Amino acid sequence: MPSEIPRRPIPLLALAILIGIAGCTSEESPTAPSNAASPFVAATGTYHAVDLGTLPGGPVSSAIAINNGGLIVGLSVTASGHEHAVLWKNRAIKDLGTLGGKSSRALALNNFGQIVGSSERADGKVYAFRWSDGVMTDLGTPGGSGSAAYGIDREGRVLVGGADGSVGIWANGVITRLPLPADSPGCTPTGMNPAGRAVGLCLVRQNLRGVLWRPSGIVGLGSLGGFPTSPTAINASGHVVGITRGTPDLGSRPFLWYLGSMIDLSAQGAPRGLIPNAINVDGAIVGVVGSGGAIHAILFQQGTTIDLGALLPGVDSYAFGINSTGDVVGHSGTATLWTRQ
Repeated sequence: MPSEIPRRPIPLLALAILIGIAGCTSEESPTAPSNAASPFVAATGTYHAVDLGTLPGGPVSSAIAINNGGLIVGLSVTASGHEHAVLWKNRAIKDLGTLGGKSSRALALNNFGQIVGSSERADGKVYAFRWSDGVMTDLGTPGGSGSAAYGIDREGRVLVGGADGSVGIWANGVITRLPLPADSPGCTPTGMNPAGRAVGLCLVRQNLRGVLWRPSGIVGLGSLGGFPTSPTAINASGHVVGITRGTPDLGSRPFLWYLGSMIDLSAQGAPRGLIPNAINVDGAIVGVVGSGGAIHAILFQQGTTIDLGALLPGVDSYAFGINSTGDVVGHSGTATLWTRQ
């Protein structure tokens, strides 16, 4: 079973699926797949689920991100039982290898096909990597004994989180540390857009706070209804999505942040328990919702919610990435691509 590595603070990545963690609301927990009917708009005739397959002999895979050219990255368990970062091009899978260790995971890519993630080295430590033109490069760490890469912009700059809670931008072989909020011992980055803006989650006076890093400095995202926000993604236009964790009776709510304004998406028609994982340039948001004893991959845009469906009846589904044309990737028993019919 896969081991823990540096990852996003909210269990939304495919590696979380593979170790049995599901992205649910605070009141819900992962359950066995269910045949319960979805309460959302059916996607029949709109989206089609495609099995992306695994590495030869591998039992499972998961797709994490897709770029505007249709390249898909994620991870696949090998025949020997180790996770490897993979690339799907024209639905054919390619093993990206490792930094010398047994495992690796691809977490993001840009529109030029440069891929980032984390990999075990020969010494057993896990470090951030950038893969470009067939070469995987160890990016080092902004601090601590280990790191992971969470995003890459159009210039090839990489968002890196250190094991000690530091955050930095790797460019041309050098990591420049990003500022942390006052009184914060550390942050975990969660996403980066093509322009190099990044979002993350920081610990401030024993409370978690969502932040945005931009050239002018660090910006706090504020709160929704008085509760802290946890950003999960940022699109090319600077729109940030994420969730806020409320009290047990209020539950979690999805939010959209832009230019200092915080919008409660549940008040705009989004399912209250929606956990957004990605947003494209047109404002289409994908994520997951727990409902009826099952986990559903969801697309939400302009007040309309679509259940993307699953590869097989009764199988849970998770949406992790979306590109500018609306193609969605994630996991439904294995790596899955949802395309418009």
